[in-house]
Amino acid sequence: MQLVSDSNRVIIPVVIYDYLQDLTITLLEKDYYSFLEYAESLVDDIVDFIVTIPEIPHYKLSPITQKRFNRYGKDLYYVFFRRKTSKHTTWYIFFSRRDDRYIIRYITNNHKDGKYIRNDFDETEE
Repeated sequence: MQLVSDSNRVIIPVVIYDYLQDLTITLLEKDYYSFLEYAESLVDDIVDFIVTIPEIPHYKLSPITQKRFNRYGKDLYYVFFRRKTSKHTTWYIFFSRRDDRYIIRYITNNHKDGKYIRNDFDETEE
């Protein structure tokens, strides 16, 4: 089962969808948020951002970074998302592209994997 946005053909595989559902609980358990509504709001914002991927700049991974994340696929791109209310956390969404379909492969943040993602962005013209 995959979730597909018809308007721009962004595919969220079930493993990513499950991760996002679990993220809500993780944020509560680790005391990042005190209320379920706030954790759900963050996840909703991430999903809202994901569906805009076809319209925003994409970044290629450096060869070294690609090796680190190759378990999620080859020729990966990423985009990043930061909420105005949470300036210390940047979310990275990795995806592959096939024709006009964008397949989400992995989601992480700067606290977990940020040290492996280069800040000198290599923007692609897609």
